[in-house]
Amino acid sequence: MIINKKYMTTNVTFAYKATKGLISILVLLLLGCTVSEEEMPDVAEEEFNIVGVWELNEIRFFYGQKVDVLTGYDYAWNRIYDNDGTYYVAELATDDENLPLKPHELSEYFFVLSPYDTVYIERGRMTGLNIIDNHTIGIDRGDYVEILVRNDRLSDDKIEEIKEAVSNALRPKRGENTLYIVPNVSTTKNTILWIGVSSLIIIILVSAIYMMNKVKGRNKHPIKEKDAEDINGEEQNIQGFIHSDYYLALRRRLHEGPMLKPDEWRELETQMESAYPIFFRKLGDMCQLSEVELRVCMLIKLGIPPSAIAIHTCREYSSISSIRSRLYFKLFGKKGGARDLDDFIINL
Repeated sequence: MIINKKYMTTNVTFAYKATKGLISILVLLLLGCTVSEEEMPDVAEEEFNIVGVWELNEIRFFYGQKVDVLTGYDYAWNRIYDNDGTYYVAELATDDENLPLKPHELSEYFFVLSPYDTVYIERGRMTGLNIIDNHTIGIDRGDYVEILVRNDRLSDDKIEEIKEAVSNALRPKRGENTLYIVPNVSTTKNTILWIGVSSLIIIILVSAIYMMNKVKGRNKHPIKEKDAEDINGEEQNIQGFIHSDYYLALRRRLHEGPMLKPDEWRELETQMESAYPIFFRKLGDMCQLSEVELRVCMLIKLGIPPSAIAIHTCREYSSISSIRSRLYFKLFGKKGGARDLDDFIINL
């Protein structure tokens, strides 16, 4: 009996200690869950900041092809994101510092990074931005993605020189730059109120820019009333064209190569004149285009990226941007970027 009593006492003591240990663990877990964010130890985390210089490194197409835009070229595309919501685009010499830089674009951007989403607006348009890491980003351009890496090789004086050169060559068309920008936002300590206010600002900004561009576009490129009668017929021609076997084979050829032959260019022009008669008529009324300029416009109308346009027109990638900028000046008598021409051609 004494042995049994001791055995029972030992079991009770063990059960008591085990229960006490489990309760202690649960209490610690509960206390740990209720520790405020401010009381938790700081964790070293490098915050992403879009402000700085980014160099175009690669173009990736959705069908798998990758194009290295640095190897074998004298110039490299660079984007400078400033704190005031302005970005600058220029081509910089890769080896010879004596080569002049080539200004290409000066416009506005809006960037917000939160735990829930990344908002990137460029020239008034919402654009997909993929933050691969703190030194690599991808900008979605529709048929392809631009891969950019940080360029830390430029001094502050050189950056200011580039910004001044681009500003002198391409001044903004509208007043002062928009200052609605958060260029460096941590991914922590965000509240529902902050998200609501940010969303409201974004909606107001996008709506205002959209209305301004709509009114501006209507004033710049008015559609004559007589053209309205042709719209329905042209829409049927366009639908027939883009659903044809010829168009499907053409898209594959333009993206995968080899480059088009002279007779194929003539066939493409014939097909597009049938599908887009208003497009060709308006271009012809505005100015006389060279063969290369017409081909560039045709490929832009089809949504072909600049890298593929360069291949099929036997030009360097950088030359296509210059052709588009010069053609915009030729059409409208004032300076404009390559993107300005693209917008006009696509909507024409």
